[in-house]
Parts: sequence; C-alpha cells; structure tokens
Amino acid sequence: MTTISRTWAGFARSINFEMLSAEAVDAAKRFLYDSLGCALGASHHGEVDIARRVVLELGGNAQATLISGGQRVPVTSAAFVNGLMIRAMDYNDIYWKADPTHPSDLISGPLAVAEWKGRSGAELLTAIVLAYDLEMRMAEFAVPGVRERGWHHATLTQYV
Repeated sequence: MTTISRTWAGFARSINFEMLSAEAVDAAKRFLYDSLGCALGASHHGEVDIARRVVLELGGNAQATLISGGQRVPVTSAAFVNGLMIRAMDYNDIYWKADPTHPSDLISGPLAVAEWKGRSGAELLTAIVLAYDLEMRMAEFAVPGVRERGWHHATLTQYV
C-alpha cells in the first residue's frame, strides 16, 4: 500500500458525522435526492433493463435493494445497477473546478453498503461527503488535468 493510500485511508477512517458542517450535510442530502431522481428517471432505460436482468439471473445473497423494482440482490450488484441508473441519462451532477468529474457516480456504493450493513442515515451521509471530498481532491491533484495524465474522470471514481 502506498503512502498516499495509507494517508487517505486514515483520513477516511477518522471522519464521523459530528465533524460535518451543516452545509456539507445539506449538500449530501441534495446530491442523494438528485441521484435517486436520476435513477428513477432511468429505471427503464434499455441498458438498465439488461443489467437488471443479468443481475437477477446471476442471483446471490439478497443484501441490498435495486432503486426501482425493489428486488434484493448482492451488495455489489445493487451498487452496479443503481449506479448505472444514476448515470444512464447523464443528468447527474458534475464538478467543474478541475477536469470535469461526476461525484454522484459514487453514491450507489455507500447506499448499497449502508443498507447491507444496517447503517444509519448519518453514516450514509458521512460516506457520501467523504466520497465527494476524495473524488474532488483527486481531480484537483491531477495537474495539469486528468485527461493530460492519460486518465478519464471515471478512473478517479474507481480509485475513490
């Protein structure tokens, strides 16, 4: 593990809900609501229907819920399909300060894990704030830009 990843992991583990500003909590709620709206809007998009069928055919432990339809699937499958729904129509948020990135691409992971592990809304919002913070830090770190380094903004999402 690199020094940077150890530092970021320690930072991530040190954050709790009480440390968040009211503005950060409000923003996380708005991003969550917006992402749920994007997911519902894309819930019958062709690619989403295909992904849902594949995930349901694969089966597995019923750990987390698909945003539309209510089916319970493995946590990784829920994060995948719900993330696809959030992004399918490309109406989700965008961060422009550095190279553009879509931090809400990250929301489906914490959402699925929070349900699976029975975490509170406060813990979910903390995870969302942390995911946004890390993604935006990485976008700003990639000077002169993400694309100039040969990456795509989705690369940042995978690291975060």
